[in-house]
Amino acid sequence: HRKAGGMAGTGATGDGGKKKPVAILTMGMAGSGKTTFVQRCIAHLHQRANEAEARGEGEDQPLPYVVNMDPAVTHMPYEANIDIRDTVHYKELMRQYGLGPNGGLLTAVNLFATKFDQVMQLCERRAKGE
Repeated sequence: HRKAGGMAGTGATGDGGKKKPVAILTMGMAGSGKTTFVQRCIAHLHQRANEAEARGEGEDQPLPYVVNMDPAVTHMPYEANIDIRDTVHYKELMRQYGLGPNGGLLTAVNLFATKFDQVMQLCERRAKGE
């Protein structure tokens, strides 16, 4: 049973000398390669975890914990542990409030931000191995 978190050995040291997981926030314009970058990071981390497991060190190599915050993405070649699209539907917001695409996206992210403390709690629990 491997735990989710960042790249092993690269986390910042927190209180008590325990390493904290690494977080990567990927932002950019449409078509800039965000999905490809994240997909490759995830594949790399899974490969490292598989290699560590083959050496009998699998417990020490965390798996990535992915949070998707793009309410308009139509296809992701990887699975997100937390996905904004599960709670906020930007097209419905556009229709309901007469918004354009940018207004719908901003409103969706703003609504999701009101629950971000819950997202952080989930991430923290996952990092602790719960």
